[in-house]
Amino acid sequence: MRAAAGDERVLEGRLVLPAGTAVPVAEGTDAERGEDWARPVERSGPSSPVFVYSLLLATFLGTMGLPHILVRFYTNPDGPAARRTTVRVLGLLGLFYLFPAVYAALGRALTPELYVKGETDSVVLELPQAAWPGLGGELLAALTAAGAFAAFTSTSSGLLVSIAGTLSHDTRWGRGGPAAGEAPVERMRRFRWAAVAGMIVPALIALAARELDISVLVGWAFALAASTFCPLFLLGIWWRGLTARGAIAGMAAGGLIASGGIAATLVADPAPTTLSALLAQPAVASVPVAFLTMIGVSLRDPERPVATEETMLALHGPEGLGLEALRTRA
Repeated sequence: MRAAAGDERVLEGRLVLPAGTAVPVAEGTDAERGEDWARPVERSGPSSPVFVYSLLLATFLGTMGLPHILVRFYTNPDGPAARRTTVRVLGLLGLFYLFPAVYAALGRALTPELYVKGETDSVVLELPQAAWPGLGGELLAALTAAGAFAAFTSTSSGLLVSIAGTLSHDTRWGRGGPAAGEAPVERMRRFRWAAVAGMIVPALIALAARELDISVLVGWAFALAASTFCPLFLLGIWWRGLTARGAIAGMAAGGLIASGGIAATLVADPAPTTLSALLAQPAVASVPVAFLTMIGVSLRDPERPVATEETMLALHGPEGLGLEALRTRA
């Protein structure tokens, strides 16, 4: 792991390299020089334009389909409060997305030894102490760790509530199903059992997939959400012609293509080509297919939606005008 024999010097326990010397890297890590960082896009593989733009599409459109994002609207008392929450969250997210680039640049400048040792994943905790040695850096690192755990628990709890609500409300348990006149105690009991199942099954899957890169899994989650719920929400809210069959067919088509590409990547581990990039991040193909399938099946569906004018008016009109009654009557 030597950069240039005879050129390095050890000063105060640190390895000092002369200017222009190649930076040593950990075994198994591909060395990248400055010109490599200046040209991040390649013709094939995970740095190809297909992969990059597909990941961007999945990230932009998939956010609206993530269940732990949607469940946040249930905590708002009315529509105007939900809209204000949305605007604020979008502003905070826009501010947040500025930090990863700044954090990465500071980590590259202040903690280059992590790149040498192959421990770049720890830059989040190492950088505060490198930037502010002593108690201040330790407090910043502790605050960073606390924020990370808060984000983990918030996301996990939101997903758990979504899973438990779906299982307890939309699936049949025993001889019957969720009934309108069912006692609240019984509904709560069924929700708790669904929450237990929603914890155990994902935990077992996570144990089996612990060797997978978490950043890859996050991209896949966004791609799957963008290929299913995003077309449903956009067309359901803004297009009067969407039918139930069209919605189901579009979600199935988008979900199957996205899941098929992900499964093929896991099983086959293809060589870095444009096709492998499309399989690894299939949103650029699965999202258009989902939209086109929903539109095509809805146009050919003999059972056309009825009373759409009243529903759309109640959906898009300002609250406080009493338009909700139109949607109820429809």
